[in-house]
Parts: sequence; structure tokens; C-alpha cells
Amino acid sequence: MTVSRLRPYAATVFAEMSALAARIGAVNLGQGFPDEDGPPAMLKAAQDAIAGGANQYPPGAGIPALRQAIAAQRRRRFGIDYDPDTEVLVTVGATEAIAAAVLGLVEPGAEVVLIEPFYDSYAPVLAMAGAQRVTVPLVPDGRGFALDADALRRAVTPRTRALIVNSPHNPTGAVLSRADLQAIAEIAVAADLLVITDEVYEHLVFDGHEHLPLAGFDGMAERTVTISSAAKMFNCTGWKIGWACGPAPLIAG
Repeated sequence: MTVSRLRPYAATVFAEMSALAARIGAVNLGQGFPDEDGPPAMLKAAQDAIAGGANQYPPGAGIPALRQAIAAQRRRRFGIDYDPDTEVLVTVGATEAIAAAVLGLVEPGAEVVLIEPFYDSYAPVLAMAGAQRVTVPLVPDGRGFALDADALRRAVTPRTRALIVNSPHNPTGAVLSRADLQAIAEIAVAADLLVITDEVYEHLVFDGHEHLPLAGFDGMAERTVTISSAAKMFNCTGWKIGWACGPAPLIAG
């Protein structure tokens, strides 16, 4: 029998709604997978690698060439440097990276603040870790949704260990502004908090918005674990290739 703290998460809304949609032939707009497969050149490279024998255990932290490519992407796109040997970890999708960060860095009983609404995997991960969930809702701002910085400040207590920040945001599509992110950074630095950022939609930004990694703000590099994945970047959700980038002590944690 499932342990009591995980019983509320025995089923997910994605599994239930996808099954219902398939049953009646409905168009499924609720799950984060694309209409098309990834770039043909990428698919061909994967086929060649499989045919060439790249099918056994890789290094625990991930294939070095992939870690180097991830570090190069962060530097090229955002100007943030990571050592691919010690500051990049390849995971089984971004969801495992989130779970690893919480399980490895948050003690049982500590509080973790989530911005609500949130990706449905966050809550069961916190339950697995024995952490206490605290939520701060996004608020309508006339153009979409924005952070309520005052509510976030009030939510932080001496028991707060971490914030989980998802931008571009699932499910609202909100892209946190520079002012929102600056407020989060100031709160995190003042309270000495760990911040786990879920940035899997970093390339899906429209209407003049700009995605800014929280790790690039003053005081944040040493306290931020940045998570992304190939799923949304390359239209390959079934490959389950994610990664976490951050300072070596946090990545090793």
C-alpha cells in the first residue's frame, strides 16, 4: 500500500485527462507534447548512435559531450558559465532533476515555497522529501499573470529552505518580468534560500517577452539550481533527457 503522505498523488490529472481524451477522440491541449517529432538531423544522429553501439551505461553525471553542449548553450544564450565536469548533471528528464534537487537539498520538515498554479509533479516530490509545501499565487496584471512579491515575502519564514520558480510558467504561460525576478532574487538572498528554477519552456516565449535565467541575477549564481530539458527544446518528450546546472556543491548534493 502507498505510504500515507503519497496517497493524494496516486493519479495525475495528465493521466486521467489524456485517457479521457483518447477514449472519446478529443483534441488534447492539456499536456506538454508537440504535434511533430524533433529535427530530422537529430533523429538521424540518434539512429546512427544506436547503430554504432552507444547503448550501454554512460558516466553517472551524463555523457561528457552532452554536458559540454549544455554548458555551451547556457554560455552562448545567457552568458552564464558552468563547468561541464562539476556543475552540469544530466537526468532522466527535468522531472527527475527537480526530484533530485529537492530530495538532495531539502531536509524533512523544511518549508518549500511554490508559485501557484504549479506543475503537478512538484507536490508529490515535496511529499516524498517530507517537506512542507507553502504556496504563493500568481495574480492577474492586465496582460496575464505576475508575481505578488509582497505575498512571497510574507510566505518566507525561518523554516523556509527553498523556492521553486517556474518561468516560462506552466500552466499559465506567464513569463516572469525582470522586476519579478529581481524581487525573487532579493528575497532569496535576504533569507539565504536555495532556488530551484524550472526553465523547460525557455525557448517557447512569444509576444515580445524575454526569458531571463534567475541564476544571472546578483547573488543568485551560488544558490540556484537551473533545470531544463531536451523535451520542449527539441520536441522529444519521450526521450526523457533533462539536466541541472548550478554550483558544484549543490550539483554534488
